[in-house]
Amino acid sequence: MNKLIILLLAVVPGACALADDADDAGAKLHEYFDEFNAKNVELVANHIYSTPVHVGGGNGHSVLSDPAAAVTNLTGLYAQLEAQGWVESRIENLKVCIASETLALVDTRFSRIDKNGEPIPPAIRTTLYVLQKIDGDWRIVAFYGHDSRVRPSCD
Repeated sequence: MNKLIILLLAVVPGACALADDADDAGAKLHEYFDEFNAKNVELVANHIYSTPVHVGGGNGHSVLSDPAAAVTNLTGLYAQLEAQGWVESRIENLKVCIASETLALVDTRFSRIDKNGEPIPPAIRTTLYVLQKIDGDWRIVAFYGHDSRVRPSCD
């Protein structure tokens, strides 16, 4: 019985830390979407991303080598989105997988919403974000758009 108690005392704090990390990584994605919607490109480039950031999806990929490249990328993306009537991106849900003390995968289902409050097709989009904990703060180091019908498994 004493061995069981000792084992539980050893495991429970680690499980709590993982739950806290999952909450913090998820919170970083909500912060990212809030700042993205507010078009705070400098804040995103310098405090949410940790460059270089690898970006993939579809048939290609690119690297945002430094904050200036991230600002240029975001500015161009806003022009494309606004041409479609975009006003905000809205998270439907997150699936957070903690891979280690300093690495999290956050699969994000979201919609891009137009000026009429309707989703811009495709209505549901899915992006897998890779976050690294740097100096105690979760930062986005990569993200990959993928088929919304398939989500990673954390088990």
